[in-house]
Amino acid sequence: MRIGLTSTVFNKQGGIARYVVELAERFVEHHQVHILTSRYESHIEGAIVHEDPILWSPISLQVASNALKNISAIKRLRKSGIDVINSQGADALNSDVVTMHSCQKAAVKIIGGEKGLSYTILKSLEPRSNIVLVIEKHVLNHSKKIIAVSNSVKKDLVREYRIPEGKIEVIHNGVNLEEFNPDNKKKYRTALRKQHGFDENDTVLMFSGREFKRKGLRYVIEALPELRKNVKLLVVGGADKSEYEALSNRLGVKDRVMFVGHRNNISEYYSASDAFILPTAYEPFGLVITEAMASGLPVVATRTSGAAELITDGTDGMLLESPYDAREVAEKVRYVLDNNLADGMGSRARKTVEKYSWNSAAEKTLAVYESVKRG
Repeated sequence: MRIGLTSTVFNKQGGIARYVVELAERFVEHHQVHILTSRYESHIEGAIVHEDPILWSPISLQVASNALKNISAIKRLRKSGIDVINSQGADALNSDVVTMHSCQKAAVKIIGGEKGLSYTILKSLEPRSNIVLVIEKHVLNHSKKIIAVSNSVKKDLVREYRIPEGKIEVIHNGVNLEEFNPDNKKKYRTALRKQHGFDENDTVLMFSGREFKRKGLRYVIEALPELRKNVKLLVVGGADKSEYEALSNRLGVKDRVMFVGHRNNISEYYSASDAFILPTAYEPFGLVITEAMASGLPVVATRTSGAAELITDGTDGMLLESPYDAREVAEKVRYVLDNNLADGMGSRARKTVEKYSWNSAAEKTLAVYESVKRG
């Protein structure tokens, strides 16, 4: 089969980009794979790359120029006999299959409901959001098939756009079971903990994300005073930390919070941790959740996050009812730690996500392509 995949950037640094790279690595073994991107940074032998520049700033023009660039690129590929084009969200207007990693319309409503009328009004005036909404509506109605990365995304699409349920196939994101593995603890744990000043008797909670506010870092920090003093927080992500350093200082836990910025070797940081926590307000899936589970960590995550669909509360992780309650965060973490449940939960978490490999996701995605090709 001749397959075209879009990705604004092609690397393993962000969730959407990693999704495309992981699928492309598997497709290229038996199929002809074309990559439509503006930055080709993860090289795959055998892939045919169409790398074209876009406007990177402001973000509204980035989205618009990327979609417009892909319209003409997809037309050229169709003339050459391509079998199926799979775009990501707002990447293009004329793909055969669109993978929805989120639903912008639902996200604005959910976050707006929490932040209030001012947020909703400002969002309605934001150029990027409006461009994404226009593209989102068009591609959902005109694509032949939609892949949703979680059941929650599918529900959002049906509710917000009245898309027929039969048009949407739910395929959960995969996880690289070799890269994210409990055996990494033997290789990296001791040296990495020493590098960042953690003692062996410290219990390290790990938080990872590029959007500290939406993903609930505040509530993890606010939970620390309610936990024993050897519980430390490792924060991975390149967002502005000043507000959260100030919060840590006010609460008297500054020496218990370690900010390490963006890290390419994130698998090593899971190995240095004892549990993973993500009280996010809106998370269509959350690759970091399944990566942590694959690494053998118990996860404390918001029940509404997409990857939480894979977690059985109290068995292989803990689910939060609210993304805005530091006391609940502390209660869930304390329950795991005080009852010595971390190792058992982590082991069961690994077994759970072994059913969600990228090989499995690739096979299911190819089945969608075949149905489109036949249709």
